[in-house]
Amino acid sequence: MAGHIKKIPIEDLTPGMYVEDVFSRDDVLLLSADSIIESEERIATLRRQGVASLYINTRKGKDVPQKLGDRVDSSLLREVEYYKELNKAREVRRKTVETAKDVLDSIRRGHPFSVSKVEEAAQEIVESIVRNPDALNSLCQIKGYDEYTYTHSVNVSVLSTSLAYSLGYNHEQLLQVGVGGVLHDIGKMRVPEAILNKPGKYADWEFNIMKKHPEYGLEIVSEKKNITEFSKAIIIQHHERYNGKGYPRGLSGAQIAEIGLIGAVADVYDALTSNRVYRAAWTPQKALALIFQGCDEDYSREIVERFTKQMGIYPVGSFVRLVSGEMGVVTRVDRGNLLFPRVMILFDASGKRLELPVEFDLAEMQKKDGDKRTLIDVSLNPAAFRVDVARYIDDKSPS
Repeated sequence: MAGHIKKIPIEDLTPGMYVEDVFSRDDVLLLSADSIIESEERIATLRRQGVASLYINTRKGKDVPQKLGDRVDSSLLREVEYYKELNKAREVRRKTVETAKDVLDSIRRGHPFSVSKVEEAAQEIVESIVRNPDALNSLCQIKGYDEYTYTHSVNVSVLSTSLAYSLGYNHEQLLQVGVGGVLHDIGKMRVPEAILNKPGKYADWEFNIMKKHPEYGLEIVSEKKNITEFSKAIIIQHHERYNGKGYPRGLSGAQIAEIGLIGAVADVYDALTSNRVYRAAWTPQKALALIFQGCDEDYSREIVERFTKQMGIYPVGSFVRLVSGEMGVVTRVDRGNLLFPRVMILFDASGKRLELPVEFDLAEMQKKDGDKRTLIDVSLNPAAFRVDVARYIDDKSPS
């Protein structure tokens, strides 16, 4: 192939590039050769149509930056944008948790709730994700045990909206995803608290009541004319499974809306990585491994693979041990280099806790000297080392 024809991932596509023939997964011609990518909207459309990679003509249009200086500048810019957004994201999260608490408590008491407040919260989530999706995603690892119901609703909204954004959903669709995420468990407010907070295994009759919460949720929101069918799909379908063995309706495959498939993955991931009355939180890797094992059975493979790329093989908040023996908390994930995140080192190679944590950028260390000791060896349970991972996510500031 000519040197000026280059294959690139969709993530590297930018306005001003000229493409060769672009086909969908079903071999439908989407763009013919010599077409120019004129806008971000065009890129979002290609994402939505399932395009993962394509060929560009660098003789006619822009190329992907190749110079080291360009890569450094781009990396530095992403870092600045991340930290700039992080403070805003903290406030968005705080306000959205308050909104979720007001809404869910109102329903528990049998009072009406304000849809407009939920829409305002969803709007702020979308705006933050569009500015920099990594900031809000990283804060999802901050778990509040006493406020699980509220933080879980917010986390599912954030993770679902971020995943939908990566799939090319437009602004209005993202808002509806955000609303549906915040309200996805609204039906649990009609489940007796004794069942909802039971520390042990459910009896069959108790689980049958619990399985009704998506239908309860749909009943509650059906009274609100300005909640769309798109949002309702998350509420009613987030426990449906690809093989038809989910609930409440036993839908399968194409019967489940894509947004329902998205909500299912976001819901189970956040639930598994949170402390519950009946079990301790799983590590992010264990949760991702279980979800991945369920591809084509419980979950859509395409959605799971996209979610894994979004979160990283070692998601923010993971507690890991390097080959060197040093241990620390993952604080950043580069989606283009999933095996080499940033790690805040808390323990030295002998297992002694450091007085002052040190941040390792594993990607940069690999580029510099290829030292295999900086490879991640294994993910560990932070509780066993008395590490509160949220502290190193929420309090971290740029060096």
